[in-house]
Amino acid sequence: MGVEEEGSMSGEYIIIKQNQYMRKFRQAEATDAPHARPLSEIGIRRRSGIFRRMAGRGVFVETAEGVYYMNQEAAEAFVAARRRRILIAIGLIVLIGLILYLAGVLKP
Repeated sequence: MGVEEEGSMSGEYIIIKQNQYMRKFRQAEATDAPHARPLSEIGIRRRSGIFRRMAGRGVFVETAEGVYYMNQEAAEAFVAARRRRILIAIGLIVLIGLILYLAGVLKP
């Protein structure tokens, strides 16, 4: 995929990229300010929309121009919130299906 436009990407792709970014920071041991590194050393070529959104939520912290580390606590909170949103979405789908079934719209 050339240009990353979040509106055209699937949810699965976004989650995969988010996990890849966090994994790269852990592998580079860039998980606190003293160990911040340039993105090129971490293995990230450019700041995508996904990366910028995560940085905006405090997962990736810029200490100097182009030098970042991953805030572990923010990363854990980010993943927990993502998991909650997925579980809520699944719960709503099941609830809607149950309502439609009980209303006789859906047949077994």
